[in-house]
Amino acid sequence: MKKQIMSLNRHLPRQRKNLEELLREDKPHVQGIDGTRHRFKRNELKKISSMIPNELWDGLKLPIYIEIDSNASGSRITGKLECLLICQILKRDDCGDEIYIYRPDIKLVRQELPTTSQYIFLVR
Repeated sequence: MKKQIMSLNRHLPRQRKNLEELLREDKPHVQGIDGTRHRFKRNELKKISSMIPNELWDGLKLPIYIEIDSNASGSRITGKLECLLICQILKRDDCGDEIYIYRPDIKLVRQELPTTSQYIFLVR
């Protein structure tokens, strides 16, 4: 079972980086589990930086994970800052440390944050 999950999510980074760190890099990126380099678009990082206060940049981990669970109808996003950012994009007020979004919302998030959001697949 573990091998299936690893191959399914091999695009995920070994370690996520915070917004502050990525903004300092010449070529903002994370290294994938599979050894590939995932680059972030600078204009997307700047857009995100304009949406949250500077003092919180070191707490926002990127990419933001959109969890697709085989047993759930919605997709989950976790993390206080991650949810705050997604709620701003979706113009929602019901933010906490965890939110569920559905297909139309996912489409909008991926359009707005194509390099700073990623799917993670959960198989149970």
